[in-house]
Order: sequence, then C-alpha cells, then structure tokens
Amino acid sequence: MEFSVLITVYEKEKPYNLRKSLLSSYRQTIKPTEIVLVCDGILTQDLYNEIEDIKNLIPILKVYQLSTNVGSGPASCFGVEKCNTDIIARMDSDDYSEKTRFEKQIKAFKENPNLIMVGTNILEKNTEFTALKTVPEKTEKIREYSKFRNPFNNPSSMMKKEYILKVGNYRKFRYLEDYDLTMRLIHDNPTKDFLNIQEPLVIMQTNNSSYLRRGGLLYVKTEFFLQADFYRRGYISKVEFCRNILIRNIVRMMPNSMRKLIYKKKMRESVEVKSTI
Repeated sequence: MEFSVLITVYEKEKPYNLRKSLLSSYRQTIKPTEIVLVCDGILTQDLYNEIEDIKNLIPILKVYQLSTNVGSGPASCFGVEKCNTDIIARMDSDDYSEKTRFEKQIKAFKENPNLIMVGTNILEKNTEFTALKTVPEKTEKIREYSKFRNPFNNPSSMMKKEYILKVGNYRKFRYLEDYDLTMRLIHDNPTKDFLNIQEPLVIMQTNNSSYLRRGGLLYVKTEFFLQADFYRRGYISKVEFCRNILIRNIVRMMPNSMRKLIYKKKMRESVEVKSTI
C-alpha cells in the first residue's frame, strides 16, 4: 500500500528540527513512496542548505517552493494536490515519528478498508516535562469528542486523499486548519470509520512559543468563525457552540504562562518515557 508524507516548513523553523523530522519519516520500518516538502515562503539560507544536504540521504524527497508565506492551511492544501498516492501521512517540521509509526497505521488501513483516517497518541516534550496526549480510539467516541476538541493529533494523522479532496481539502486558515479538515472528514462521512492507535508514535517538541501560538486575538477570531461554521453545517448544536466559544476562548486569551500550565496539568498526562529513535 503506497503512501506519501506531507510536511510544510517556513522560515522560523530550525534546520536541525527539519532534518530530524524528514529522517524520521524516511527511516521507517516501511518507507513512504514519496516525501513532499512544501516551503511556505522564502526560507533562511541555513534551511535551504539543510534541504540540499538531506536530498542526498532521502532520494524520495520532493521539494516545492511557494513564493510567499501563505500559512499552514493553504500550504497544506497545495501539498495535498502534489501528493501522488492514495494515502497521505501528515508530519510537522519540528516533530518526529517513531520508526514503526507508518507500519502500524498502514496495517490498520489494510485490516479495515472502511477507515479513512488513522492517527495516534503523541508525546509532547520540552526541557521541563514530557507529557502524553491521548485521543479517543474508535469511531463513535471520536465523533462525540470532535464536538468539543480535535480528536486527532494532526502530525500523527494518515488520511485517504480521495476523502480530503471530497470535503474540499484544507481551507485558507492560518490556525486550526487541521481541526477544520478533521471535522469535515468526520461529519461529512457518517458511514466511514476512524481510528487512533493508542500508542505515542509521534514526538512533538514544544517550548514557550508553542503555547503562545495557541492564544491571541487572531486565534480567537478563527475559533469563532470555525465554531459558527460547524454549527451552520449541523456538526454541533447551539448549546455546544456557546460552550465551545466560552471555554476555549477563555484559554486563548490567558497569559502564556497560565495557558502553558493548563495544557500541562489539565489536558496532558505527565510521563517518563524514552523514545526508541
């Protein structure tokens, strides 16, 4: 079963992180057919040097350049169109995968042809703590959970391209573009199955700026637009819309230090674990 890996990168990424992300996507127990890297706007020279160097290690790497920085949503939309396989695995440019991730996800697709999206749990790591972020395992709970939060960890997701295109691909949001796509996939395909493998097969590297990006006025505006769109489409009720706007945007407008504490204490499970990478 052939599949592509799709990664977007922009100028603020660290070359070392991008290298680790790309190599972890290639050095898997089963290799992808291609790795599609979309450069979202002009990058630093150090990043370009890293990309040129790593081409020698990853012969299946395909690099595309966007002339301006358009944000993760439009860059991902472009990348989906460039992928040449029926299945697309997502990956972030500052995260990395355990070596059996793709093998276990492809196995799930083979065992259940009705699946259109397979994700995994993830580990969030920074210098202060390592936290396990779990998401619901099977279709029924995934559908219910989606009405409040994204039931998939985006950098762990693997999806069928046919259905990504069927629901309109990624839309032009700078934030929350993954949640938006996930909701359309789940609720526009009521007879299809979804799965989260209950293992942390992706490691997400976080720092203070990670929590800063999850707040602010633009995030609040995007959140309101998306929740209103979910309500208009019938994905959530009026009560669920009001609840989501109230609770989620209180967190969005908190100081970064408080938001970081909430994510650590209330939304994650602290663990001590060593990666196999």
